[in-house]
Order: sequence, then C-alpha cells, then structure tokens
Amino acid sequence: MLAGIGAHVRAGGRFPALDTAVVLRFLREFVVGVHFRRENEIVWPAMAMRACNATAAAVGELMRAQDEAHDLIQSLVFFWEPVGELTDDECRGFADTVDALRTAMQHLQTNEEAMFDDCEATVPPDDQLDWRAQFRALETGRTPRTTWERELRRLAQAWTAA
Repeated sequence: MLAGIGAHVRAGGRFPALDTAVVLRFLREFVVGVHFRRENEIVWPAMAMRACNATAAAVGELMRAQDEAHDLIQSLVFFWEPVGELTDDECRGFADTVDALRTAMQHLQTNEEAMFDDCEATVPPDDQLDWRAQFRALETGRTPRTTWERELRRLAQAWTAA
C-alpha cells in the first residue's frame, strides 16, 4: 500500500497525509519497534552464535539490510511525516524513498524466509523456550497487531488498486 501511495504521489496525485501517517506509524511502531527488534535482539544473535561461519556472515548481512530498511523508514518519518502538502521535489523524494524501501523490504523478506528455516535447524528448541515471552515483552505498551491489521486492511483496499 505504501508503494501505491508512492506511485500516486509520483504521478502527481495529491499527497494523502492521513493515510501516509498511518503507514509510517505502523512501520515505526511495529516493523521497527517489534518485528526487527525480535529478530535483531533475540533470533539472529542466537543463530549467529551457533551457526557455521557462512551462516553467521549471512545473519550479519541480514542485520545490515534491516538497518538499511530502518534508515529508509526513518527518512520517511523524519522528512515526510505528513503535516501538509509536499513540494514537487519533496514528492519525488518521497516516491524515490518509498521505492527504495520497497526494494529493501522485498530483499529482506526473501532472505528472512531462508534464514528462519536455518534457524530452526541451528538453534535447539530448548534455547527457544523463552522466545515467546521475550516477543510479548517487546510488544508491551505498543499498538496491538490486531489493531494494525484492521487499519492496514482498510488502507490496502484504497491503495493497492491505486
């Protein structure tokens, strides 16, 4: 849906400030604040400590790619968290940053899927016993996933067709 918003803005459409604010809050609060933290603080370190050198290097590369995605999300939040209309240059910059984030997130998704399979084989189940509790702790005080799902479903209907 952010890609749809970016394409709309690139094509000269009016900047949808409120919809963009919701997506940026989700990226900041859930993707970075929960999802990336789960992986960077719990899953990937446990895996890297037990993996062969090649897999540990792949974990490091994945963590670097998450940092890059985080930086792009922060750029969107810092520079385009909606307060009004954007200039033409800001619209182009917004759309370019959205495109870069989309590419980075696709890369992450592909690599994460393979890495999770390796994690199951590398990190013994006994060492994963407290992960659920740690994951829940990271979500404490944050907007629940179910709330985001409802809001994002609404926006997806509006922006995936755009």
